[in-house]
Amino acid sequence: MKYPRKLTTLLLAALMLTGSVACTGKGDGTATTVGQDTPAEVTTVSPPEETVGETETDTVPETDTDIETETDNDPMPEVGAGRSLSSVTIVAGESAAEAYAVSELTKYLGMKGVTIQEDSYRIKLKIDPAMEEDSYKIAVFRKNNDGTTITAGNGRGLLYGVYRFLENQAGIRYFTPQLEVVPEGKMMITTGYEAYQPAFEFRENNWFSAKTDAAWSVKNGINCNSGSIPAEMGDDWSYGGYFVHTLSSLTGTDSSAQPCLTDPAILEKTIAKVREVLAARPDARLLSVSQNDNQNYCTCDRCAAVDAEEGSPAGTLLRFVNAVAADIAEDYPHVVIDTLAYQYTRKPPLKTRPLPNVCIRLCSIECCWMHPMSDPTCEVNAAFVQDLLAWNEICDRIYIWDYTANFSYYIPTYPNFNVLRDNMRFFADHGVKGMFPQGNFSSASGEFGELRQYLLAKLMMDPYMTAATYYQHMDEFLKAYYGDGWMYIRAYIDYVCGEAASAHSSIRSNPFDLVPEEKYRAMEETLDAWWNKAEELAGDRLAFVQRSRLQWRYIQLMLHPNEEVAKVFVADVEAAGVYWNEWRTTKLPEKANLALPPDHWDWDY
Repeated sequence: MKYPRKLTTLLLAALMLTGSVACTGKGDGTATTVGQDTPAEVTTVSPPEETVGETETDTVPETDTDIETETDNDPMPEVGAGRSLSSVTIVAGESAAEAYAVSELTKYLGMKGVTIQEDSYRIKLKIDPAMEEDSYKIAVFRKNNDGTTITAGNGRGLLYGVYRFLENQAGIRYFTPQLEVVPEGKMMITTGYEAYQPAFEFRENNWFSAKTDAAWSVKNGINCNSGSIPAEMGDDWSYGGYFVHTLSSLTGTDSSAQPCLTDPAILEKTIAKVREVLAARPDARLLSVSQNDNQNYCTCDRCAAVDAEEGSPAGTLLRFVNAVAADIAEDYPHVVIDTLAYQYTRKPPLKTRPLPNVCIRLCSIECCWMHPMSDPTCEVNAAFVQDLLAWNEICDRIYIWDYTANFSYYIPTYPNFNVLRDNMRFFADHGVKGMFPQGNFSSASGEFGELRQYLLAKLMMDPYMTAATYYQHMDEFLKAYYGDGWMYIRAYIDYVCGEAASAHSSIRSNPFDLVPEEKYRAMEETLDAWWNKAEELAGDRLAFVQRSRLQWRYIQLMLHPNEEVAKVFVADVEAAGVYWNEWRTTKLPEKANLALPPDHWDWDY
């Protein structure tokens, strides 16, 4: 099946069937609204009675809000046609992670009506240190004596296997910390086998919910969450000391410039500080020795000579980092020194090679996110790819610091969904061993941040997923998060992504640079009607729809500046706790002129 670059239309009739999204969040037959700031609850939903999918179309409905198409895949497939399961016996070891895995398995099976009893269908949980870290194997049989065995290389892998088993066999989904879905009906066991080995050893996601909830992170395969994943959840792939831009802190120098990296005294201070940090955090996996967030690097005679010899300031930095890594290697063999290839250090050096305990974190800040990295016609991405390939020649541990939000415009639509899957696969294909997709880490999203963080987590676990699987994940999320009118929001996503496919973007692009103003004007009536229908059909998901509609209201204010409308909009943004951009919270600049379009409200960037 092909997937849309313009507008995917979806089957309205199937989603309006009674029971297709019925909710009984508390088991009492009443609908439960799960808000962004409420404690996590679980919503049970009936499986759909019809199939819904997506097809490619070259035309757009003019102003008709009904959405129709033929479809062939189901965003929430009914689980299993196998043995009905009513009770289980769980066998596991005694480590903290194994105990937690047992408790999680017991909890979610209980939601499916499965009890814990002796001499029942056996589920065995096992850690095998001979397996790769974070890997797992799931063997499922219908008979009691065979049962299910989940084997993993460590505690995290065991939990990943448990959650995957629950996804596959029970249809459970962990969309956000506040929204999980457990389909109604009996638990069915279907024979099968799955072996998983991570494509990326390091997976971090700092979108807001991912950053603030360790349990959600583990359920979705993230293994680094600012050191917050506890031992019972498999532990964090943790940093010692500071996360990034650390040279000023390590050397006691001014953060507005870079220290002289050929000065022996600076190296001595850095090594001493690194050892001090590791003495306090001997369990750390990573320690950042990375440039400050500016391009004011040292140009003294010694540094300039090294830069010239290496063909890049990355040579001076890497020689410095290698010296730190060499000093601590024997005492801390498990620690990797993490440094950046960022802006002026993005181009690799000609001579120096990273030591085995050094990680190069290559930053894509200059790239375009409307075109995939695999598109050779996008010149800015092609230049980045050349640097990635060159680093690949000299380094065995490359992590990517990717950028998946518009950091100057958190609220208006950022239409990058068509490149996320392609880019993740591209990185996996080109030797990358760690991913950090940076996003809106500051607040709940007024756009599609929650959807994006879920898809990114899925992609880091499976960068080779098909387009069909990617869009199935998208549709499952949209349906659960937005209610019966989700297909109108999907149509909106497809439209804006299709129109942005020929644009070039930066991490601070004006919204009209992505989707031209005239395109929004031509489709305004239809797009507005789609959001109206999404609200009308949202049911107990109305708050989610209304918060995400802030993005469209922002665009409409760009099209039709109006001071009175803007005042209401600003109040709604503040009430939702949504940040305007990377620097601004819910408060506007003091001199904001609301009679102007919102991208002209005297922003200080």
